[in-house]
Amino acid sequence: MNDTLFNFINSDPAPAHSDGPLKDLRISLHPNISVAKWPTDAGSAALENFRPLEDATVVKRLKDQGAQLQGLTRMGELGFGVASDTAHLAISQKKSDAALVVDTMGEARYLSALAGAWGFKPSYGSCSRLGLIGLVPSMECISTICTSPRQMADIFSAISGQDANDFSMLWDGLPEFGEIKEKTGQVRQAGIIPEQLAELDEQEKKAFENALDGLTQKGITIKECSFPSYPLFKSVHQTAGSTEASSAAGRYDSVRYGRRAKGTANWNDMYLESRKEMFGSLVKSYLFQGAYFQYKDYDTFEHAARLRGLLVKQCRSLFKDVDIILSPARRRTCDALQAASVSDVYDAFALTLPASVTGSPAVCMPGRVMAGDMDLGLQVMGPHLSDEMLLNFAIEMTQENTRN
Repeated sequence: MNDTLFNFINSDPAPAHSDGPLKDLRISLHPNISVAKWPTDAGSAALENFRPLEDATVVKRLKDQGAQLQGLTRMGELGFGVASDTAHLAISQKKSDAALVVDTMGEARYLSALAGAWGFKPSYGSCSRLGLIGLVPSMECISTICTSPRQMADIFSAISGQDANDFSMLWDGLPEFGEIKEKTGQVRQAGIIPEQLAELDEQEKKAFENALDGLTQKGITIKECSFPSYPLFKSVHQTAGSTEASSAAGRYDSVRYGRRAKGTANWNDMYLESRKEMFGSLVKSYLFQGAYFQYKDYDTFEHAARLRGLLVKQCRSLFKDVDIILSPARRRTCDALQAASVSDVYDAFALTLPASVTGSPAVCMPGRVMAGDMDLGLQVMGPHLSDEMLLNFAIEMTQENTRN
């Protein structure tokens, strides 16, 4: 069963464990998170009619904790961008209380701003990716859009933690989401990156400055943190991301699964014609770029990988002076829902790429960076594995609003 918001609707969302801590919480999922026997096509003809044999680790844990799985929303093809995505609409139209989405470039944060909701991308390596149909393995994280930060903490308390079957996970120092006790005063110093803010137009800058004024009134000191290498984030993500995507998409050969072209004369023609039919033009462009780096200019990919290491190191240094780094989550002039080219996609996600490249956790807070009627979202990025601090800060901000 499907409609304009859902690719698949669960006809029986009642949980097996109705007394779990997530009872009564209605959760929808991106259709690249495996649920056994559900049509999990990741928004692509490459996975037409594919139904997983077992649940993703996060799905098993949601079921064990009593969540009601509403179904699968629609999404951008293979998780590249948010064209065709409806996860945010499921939240804003109150069809779900929360949504699990895959954040590779900033999708969860961008969509939460559209929905006027809370978005959270955890630290890379803190939540199992087993059962995720991914495209850029070293940057994608299962993330969430919620109606409150308390929900974010509850969901990640349920789904995070070690998974021996996912070799991309960390084993030490993982956030203890279940230990979040709504501590206050953990964040006192907030940084802003002038090289990042220079990209904003005057209306966006004014909206962001208003948000900073609100935080200053709550006793938070705002400090400029120069980051001369900031412009590299876009090219590093695009080079490394497209190369990983080209490699990951090699599995779609129409032999094991996926659409198979008809009327071809031999195996080679079948493979080429099937690949032509499988992907939309936007994803094809991205894969072509990655294939060039993968097969023709691998030195450029290796250089991007080295630069990524440099960016991680420099970003870590910024957090020696501040607790968090602030920015808007999106631009008012770059619409990711309408992005027609790879360049358009990267322009739309320019503000959210740093957390993806560095594996840092990030929260998007609604209603604080308002450019007229448009919510640009206040993005709060913390050091790697500072997830507990970020969620406590988000909860503290909600309590401040309630008291005021």
